[in-house]
Amino acid sequence: MSTLMKTILGTVALTYCVSAHAKPFTNEDAISWAKNYNFVCGKHSKAECENDRGLFLKEYQNAYAGDFTAQGNVAFNIWRYRDRNDVSSQIEACAWQTIVVMSNSKYKDGTEHDNLEMMCKAVDGPQASLAYDAVPTVRERVAEIKKIIDAHTVHPVDIEGLDFVVKRDHNEHHAGKGWSTRYFY
Repeated sequence: MSTLMKTILGTVALTYCVSAHAKPFTNEDAISWAKNYNFVCGKHSKAECENDRGLFLKEYQNAYAGDFTAQGNVAFNIWRYRDRNDVSSQIEACAWQTIVVMSNSKYKDGTEHDNLEMMCKAVDGPQASLAYDAVPTVRERVAEIKKIIDAHTVHPVDIEGLDFVVKRDHNEHHAGKGWSTRYFY
């Protein structure tokens, strides 16, 4: 066997072993990532901003757990509290809203495409351009998010501020109402 072939097979084997034993993305990872977002309170009251930040930490976990409502709320809050000169936060909001639009959720109501247009269209500030100028970046981020969601390694959490109890409500759309047939569409 040639040296090149041995190197290729060795690389494939090493890649397989590393990926097969890679640590899965967990709720703790989601919390850590969520804490990295720089919420800029700006025109919003500090109390409202801090409350939304606390909810965001939990909704970020639920978004990765596959909850449609949480995904939309994550996109909106990243968008709402972003640093207008930070293109990466807009790309992140755009990626999450893309996940929402791509969803097969029965809870879609038609506003998702409008929100996608708003979050992905124009970047504010001195870097005025289209977020879709960074389409490969948005696509890559969407693929990363979907991969984590599809792995089912992040689990939904209760959110007291939304009266959401996982065992009772099953998804944030039914927060406080329970999983009764009278709430289905």
